[in-house]
Amino acid sequence: MYGKSLVVLDFNDKKLLQRLSQCVQKGKIVLLQDVLEVLDPSMDNLLNKATIKVGNELTIKLGDGDITYNPKFKLFITTRLSNPHYTPEVSTKVNVINFSIKEQGLEEQCLGIVVAEEQPALEANKNQLVDKIENGQTELTRLEDDILNRLQDESMSLLENVALIQTLQTAKETQENV
Repeated sequence: MYGKSLVVLDFNDKKLLQRLSQCVQKGKIVLLQDVLEVLDPSMDNLLNKATIKVGNELTIKLGDGDITYNPKFKLFITTRLSNPHYTPEVSTKVNVINFSIKEQGLEEQCLGIVVAEEQPALEANKNQLVDKIENGQTELTRLEDDILNRLQDESMSLLENVALIQTLQTAKETQENV
């Protein structure tokens, strides 16, 4: 997406903070790769975007010193961990996106593509059934809410409430259809 303007840094690099400082000052787009579940505390200000305005320029504390912060700077972090568990402090500072792919999901997608190519009528029928099920579940949720509202109505006894009994019957039929 960013092509040649992307700077790739390794989390295990000994000169990470130096290189990161240069990228922050120049407004580069950085991909920090191979990050584990614990981030270096010296990066907290960068993750928080805790900038300070000094004169006409923004500065940020990174490591031991203050550096000029370029607003064009962007930071992306990746990990090779399959299911990382970050601390709440880190999770509130970043957006975590899981791009892992499951074999079952790929199989379903491939099967859908093959069926759509080989037997389009069958795929169209499947899509109609999925839509019917979704509409039925939406209707069922609406009926359940209606039943709860009617149960809260204390103006008449439950056995005398004809509308409630009809709604229960409709909900039963809808459930069977779904």
